[in-house]
Amino acid sequence: MIGAGVGALGWDKLKGRRPGLGLIALCLVVACSESFLPAWAVIDLRAVAALVEVEGKPGRARPDPGDDVQVSILVVDQGAPASDEQGVPSLTPDLLQWAFAACVPLPTLIGPPICGDVIQPCDGCTGTPPDDRLAFPVVRFQVPSAAELQAAGADRVLVQGVICADGPPAADAIIRFILGETDDLNPCEDPNDEGRFVSVTIPIEPTPDDPNLHPEISNLFLDGRSWPPPYDQSVPRTAPREGCKADLDGLSDAEREKHPSAGSEASSIELSVTEDSLQAYIVDEMTRTEEMQVSWLTDGGEFERTFSFITDLPATVLTFWRPLVDVPEDGLLVRFNFVIRDGRGGTDWVERGLCVLPAPADESPP
Repeated sequence: MIGAGVGALGWDKLKGRRPGLGLIALCLVVACSESFLPAWAVIDLRAVAALVEVEGKPGRARPDPGDDVQVSILVVDQGAPASDEQGVPSLTPDLLQWAFAACVPLPTLIGPPICGDVIQPCDGCTGTPPDDRLAFPVVRFQVPSAAELQAAGADRVLVQGVICADGPPAADAIIRFILGETDDLNPCEDPNDEGRFVSVTIPIEPTPDDPNLHPEISNLFLDGRSWPPPYDQSVPRTAPREGCKADLDGLSDAEREKHPSAGSEASSIELSVTEDSLQAYIVDEMTRTEEMQVSWLTDGGEFERTFSFITDLPATVLTFWRPLVDVPEDGLLVRFNFVIRDGRGGTDWVERGLCVLPAPADESPP
C-alpha cells in the first residue's frame, strides 16, 4: 500500500529526497488569486473545498486506518462567455486535467504539510486527461494501517497535486511541490494555462465510537423566500455568462420577479444547516460544540463579507449581496457557491445562480 514509485510522473523521486524549505499559500480554503479583490470574488480558477467520504460509513468526515476513502474537490471559476464555435458549448470551469499523490506526511512542525511515503494505488490521482472529459477531480485510495501510520508518526494523510484548465500539469512542478520545493513553480505544462496547486489534509478519526460527521446545508433563502428557478439546484456547466434572460421564459411572473435587476437594492441570502451539524465533541475532558464557518463566493455583484459563523441554534446565518449596476440586455448569469466547514474535517457545499436583468426602462441605476 505504501511505496515510493507511482509511475509516469516520477513519484519515485520522492524516495530519499530532503524536502525544501519554500512556503506556499495553499489554495483550498479561500482563494488562489493574485488580485487584491475580496476573497468572495471568483474571477479565476480556484479549488475551494474538498469532501472526504468513507466507504461503508455514510456521513463520516474522517476515516479510520485501513478505510477506503474518496476525495472530491470543488473547482470554480468565473462564468465563461458564450462559445464562438458552432456546436461547442462554453464550460465553467474549462476542461480540467490534474495529477495528485496520496501520501503519509512527514512529521514536520512548521510550514505546509509535505508528503513522505506515497500511498498506492490511487484511483483517479493521475487522470490526465480523465476518462470523462467533463469530470471534476475525484481520487480514491485506502488509508494505511494503524501500524504503518504509527511507524510514520502520522495522525493524518494528504492529497497533494495540481489542477490545470485546458492543458496538462507540469510533472516536474508537481514533484517539487510535493517535496516542499515551492519556489518559482508553474503548475501547468503551458505557462499560459490556468492552474492551481492543491493540498488536502485528511485527519484520522481519533474517536471512532463518536466520529465527526459532515455538516449539511438544509436551506437557502433569497430575500426570505425560496431560491427561484431555474438555478435553484445548480447551474449547468454549459450555461454561458451572458444570455440567461431566455432561461426565464418558462417561469411564472412571480418566479421571474425574484431574479434581481441591475442596480437594485441588496438582497438578503440566508443559509441554514441541520441542527445535527453542530456536533458536540470532547477535547481534554471538556465538551465543546462545533462552530460552522460559512464561505460566501460569487462571480458577480458584491457580498458584504466573505465569511460568517454559526455558533449555536437556530443554525442559520444571513448576509447581503448587491447585484451589478450594469448588465447586458439579454441578462447576466451570476454563479454562487456556498461552502460550510465544521473545523474538524467536515464539509458541505451547494451551488446556485441568479439571472441579473437590465433595469426597467423607466428606472436608472443609482
